[in-house]
Amino acid sequence: MMALHLIEQVRRDLLALNLKPALEKIQEFEKLVISGSIRREHAEKCADVLGDIRVLAGAACDGLAAAQRQLAEIATLSRHLDTYDRQGRRIGNRGNGRQDRIF
Repeated sequence: MMALHLIEQVRRDLLALNLKPALEKIQEFEKLVISGSIRREHAEKCADVLGDIRVLAGAACDGLAAAQRQLAEIATLSRHLDTYDRQGRRIGNRGNGRQDRIF
């Protein structure tokens, strides 16, 4: 029962984004698995909860990949923006070597 309780707590912690407690509990669960302390009647329930955790981890990976793509796109697009100081002078190097002209 201890293993099932631990793994369910891991799932709740992950859903609440409490990552450090989730990691600590999953490590405790791992020790129980290695020691063979999980009863057969709880093994299937633990496997179901682990499946839920795997889905959560996959969703987190997908979300992270999407965020990384968005940041890369923002970085690419921002290279074409000019920044000016309070006096209207351009700040930074555009990299194309052309001179600024004031009209």
